[in-house]
Amino acid sequence: MRARLTAIAMTTFFLAVPELPVACAGSLQVAPVSIEMKAPAGASILMLHNSGKAVVKAQIRVFRWSQTGGQEKLEPATDMVASPPMAAVVPGKDSTIRLVRMAKTPVMAEETYRIIVDELPDPARQKTSGLDLAFRYSIPVFVMPQQAGKPDLSWSVETRNGATLITAVNAGDRRIRIADLMAVTAKGKQVPIANGLAGYVLARSSMSWVAPGSVQASGNAPVLITAHGDQGAIHAEARAEAAQ
Repeated sequence: MRARLTAIAMTTFFLAVPELPVACAGSLQVAPVSIEMKAPAGASILMLHNSGKAVVKAQIRVFRWSQTGGQEKLEPATDMVASPPMAAVVPGKDSTIRLVRMAKTPVMAEETYRIIVDELPDPARQKTSGLDLAFRYSIPVFVMPQQAGKPDLSWSVETRNGATLITAVNAGDRRIRIADLMAVTAKGKQVPIANGLAGYVLARSSMSWVAPGSVQASGNAPVLITAHGDQGAIHAEARAEAAQ
């Protein structure tokens, strides 16, 4: 029986790593790793580059990206398309993928998508070596209204199903990118929750992170939160919510 190895590289909040101008996994490179479209513009491009010695085939899919109940949610998009949806990238060459917003309605609030780029395994390589290498990129796409809003965060801490959760609620009209998320307990102990990139809190959404059990709040003793946002340092208090 041949061994099957799958490697997945994701340039997103799913891994706590910084975003780079070019994302690399194997011979396939993708740029940029974050895309902004500002109304009335309704299109952008994604570049795929092959630094290897064999043709790389890739599949490009577009998903609507939302956050519900503190969790990420991806659904196939119908109002944005990637063209072409499949690409065969020649060694040393680039392939241009056009991203087009199909909706004709004005952008009233920030819209969020993720472009999933999958490098398709080479059957010939799998047959000869027994390896099935599959790399994946997840690229955030933000479609912004002409009058860009601002994030507005509030924090809470709660125990849910036996786990301690730190939740950020963004009541603003713009996402915020969060890194180096840390809690400070009532005794002054600094407890890391997410080193490096913790993720995004989308506009008018919430996101939760599991915290160590030592992070708790009760009554008038909130948990202090520190982090780095894309607009500066974050210093906040997380108030206790009723246990569930």
